[in-house]
Amino acid sequence: MKRTARFLLISLMVATSACSGKTDSGKPGTDIGISTDSSPKRYELKSGIVHYEMSQTMGMKTQETLYFDDYGRKEARESITEANIMGIRTREHKMTITNGDYVINFDIEKSTNGKDETSREATRTNIKEFRQMAMAMGSMMDPVELKKNMDYREEGTETIAGVTGTKFSVSLDKGQSAERVYGVLYKNISMKSQMGPIQIKATKIEENVAVPASKFEVPAGYTIKDVNLQEEMDKASAAGAEK
Repeated sequence: MKRTARFLLISLMVATSACSGKTDSGKPGTDIGISTDSSPKRYELKSGIVHYEMSQTMGMKTQETLYFDDYGRKEARESITEANIMGIRTREHKMTITNGDYVINFDIEKSTNGKDETSREATRTNIKEFRQMAMAMGSMMDPVELKKNMDYREEGTETIAGVTGTKFSVSLDKGQSAERVYGVLYKNISMKSQMGPIQIKATKIEENVAVPASKFEVPAGYTIKDVNLQEEMDKASAAGAEK
């Protein structure tokens, strides 16, 4: 579990180089924030759509689609996870939108054994205060720092979904250099992340295409709840300390 968490953290670093809170009534096409030209470019493409598949684990199958515009200043990740574990069938269709200083999450569909459990509540988090932490994480992706701290190695190139990207690997533990995470970047877009049997891989990329504005909006009929990320992290830390 700890190794998987570290793998997901590294994947996030590569991709990015019940709560209490205030609620708002959902409006048709509610945009969660405004991207600005002063924000740094995340990707080297103005817009795009990338389709991913994750390796099946424990009866779960996940597909994800990345939508981005304005060089990644606007980004949406849509995921569909289906599972059949011990006769319990679940399906989750989720959306995560990043725009400006805000990240918003909501369910499009959620069901268990065919029973609809979809919530019409979206959670909105202001991540402005955490940008310094994100920048620090991004600095860890500098090749000099990676070579020093995570045994970063350039592994040549790899062609995925018809495009050729830079392949690299890092070590989760310098004392066990055989345990490595492999990744492929194309125009700063993560095309593949892999550690052992766990893999997230792009199956198709559409470059500089028009992305529907609706992908960056909250659908009509949803209530938006503001969540304080620091408070939730403190709650989780306190709960873990009590165990």
